[in-house]
Amino acid sequence: MLTLLFITIAGILNAVMDKIAFNFSSSIFKNLNPKFWNVKESWKNQWKWPLEPYSSWYYFGLYTPRYKEHFPYSNTFLVWATDAWHLAKALMLGFIMLSIVAYKPMFGWLVDAFIFYCAFTVAFTYFYSYILKAK
Repeated sequence: MLTLLFITIAGILNAVMDKIAFNFSSSIFKNLNPKFWNVKESWKNQWKWPLEPYSSWYYFGLYTPRYKEHFPYSNTFLVWATDAWHLAKALMLGFIMLSIVAYKPMFGWLVDAFIFYCAFTVAFTYFYSYILKAK
């Protein structure tokens, strides 16, 4: 049952991601700080401005960002701290992982998978179409 809750929350977070990515101006987030909530602006939070070529040491040659990051790892594993879209994605993935860990069969894996799919889809659709829409 806990898995069902986690999958539902993941669907809601996916709706948040799509709403701010594709319909920010008609969402309940439109009056919030666009530098964090509007993906057309918030992507800039990953980088130091004005843009400068990458010159950091902390990737040890394993990865080379194109530009200097706003703070260490702001373009990789700490990207969730830069904007709402990445935060919602990180949380959504976290809830999906929690749902895997918490899974206990209810009706058999096939029926359970269908129930989880429906829960995710209904939560996504309801939140994207109604709850997250500006009044």
